[in-house]
Amino acid sequence: MAVAAVVMLVVSPRLYSENGAMASGIFYDPGAPTFLLKKSALDSTGIPFTSHASDKPFGSYLQQTLDFGPFKELFDAISAASNATIHSRGEAHITVITPPEFDLVLKPGGVTIEEIESIATANGIQNARLMPVCLGRFNGTLPDPAHSTDKAGFLLYSLVVADVYSDLLTIRRKIFKLYREKGGQGALFQPEAFWPHVTIGYDRQDLFIEDGIYKGSNYCYAPIRTTS
Repeated sequence: MAVAAVVMLVVSPRLYSENGAMASGIFYDPGAPTFLLKKSALDSTGIPFTSHASDKPFGSYLQQTLDFGPFKELFDAISAASNATIHSRGEAHITVITPPEFDLVLKPGGVTIEEIESIATANGIQNARLMPVCLGRFNGTLPDPAHSTDKAGFLLYSLVVADVYSDLLTIRRKIFKLYREKGGQGALFQPEAFWPHVTIGYDRQDLFIEDGIYKGSNYCYAPIRTTS
């Protein structure tokens, strides 16, 4: 009888298992296949920082830019294993400051996107040390649909990532420090409310925490094994 695999969630890279999965606390779906990902996929040290400063509403955010190549291979493998048609954005990144965090909290608190990007580049956002946790999947309906069209099901996949040395979290904490120094309300921005992931694909649209979707280790669906 198939049972859900259980592994331990840890933050030390030396405690990863041989297949690259975390060591405890993670539940995989019964019968979920193991997917392969190149070890270099989360290494962005040679990739230039990409600015996302915009005057448009919800157009500004902060990301760590990744090479799309390895994630295209993962997308293709997921597409082949899925019974549904999913779509890719054609690029790969990890969002560090979301558009709602900037537009609704940081910007009204006096923090500019230029200041955020300055903190990020000064703290080596493109050198952040990351490790894969699992492949996450949501395949269902939203608990509280905002619109009638949202009552249908959604399917989305992401690579859940561990910020093992808190490189990205440190950037968020420094942005929070600037926000507080400018008089921002601390209750409105929590640096630790951060679940790094790489969106791989979706059928209708991506979903976010504002939709009630959390993309931490709770989101795990299948193991990831890294390859050279």
